[in-house]
Amino acid sequence: MAYSKRVKIPYLMCDRHENLSMRNLVSIMGDVSLNHSYALEKDIDMDKFRWIVYSWDVELIETIKENDEIEVTTHVVALNKFYAYRNVIVKRDEKIIVKAYGVFLLVDVERMRPVKMPKELIHSYTKDKLIYERPKLSYGKDFANTKEIMVRYTDIDSNFHVNNAVYFDYIIDLCQLDIRDIKFFNIVYKHEIRNKESIIGEYIEEDGQLDYRLRSEDYKKVYTYGKIIKNV
Repeated sequence: MAYSKRVKIPYLMCDRHENLSMRNLVSIMGDVSLNHSYALEKDIDMDKFRWIVYSWDVELIETIKENDEIEVTTHVVALNKFYAYRNVIVKRDEKIIVKAYGVFLLVDVERMRPVKMPKELIHSYTKDKLIYERPKLSYGKDFANTKEIMVRYTDIDSNFHVNNAVYFDYIIDLCQLDIRDIKFFNIVYKHEIRNKESIIGEYIEEDGQLDYRLRSEDYKKVYTYGKIIKNV
């Protein structure tokens, strides 16, 4: 069963070109997805559990402007022991302008570790037809560009780690891109950024494609990695 929400885009969510920023686009899609989960789980005790985003694959067909009214629709396309797989479709004037595939991981709140879905939780979800399938990707490893990124006090959320949406600010700043430059964006979250004053951002660009990652200074942790395909 699909779940939809209409959103009017305010100025404060837009970048300097008056386009909805990548950070806020993904935040809206995540918010609608979680609201859908809350509605489906209303009769289940979820105090011990929390959904977190594991990855996004986002195809940008058209940019979204200030004051645009959009309709964001999500539905679950698959489930397994730990993950819920979702499609998210964004429309403006009944035209699809964004397609996305999101993977959400269920974690234990106290331990912040992945946990198997209880049977009653699985039964509360119905699976719908796949509309947008995430592409198969390979990632580069020889990064030509490196930058130290300072972790700001305001980047930390109520879980005392860098908020997932902030990663987009780091990546956009690292690669010097605006959302109007992006045709496709992939991000995979591997580890939380916690108790860090700075991290290292790296990327390489070839034939209009960028591979990137955010890692610790000692190379021991990769916090996130992904791929960007530019508009040409």
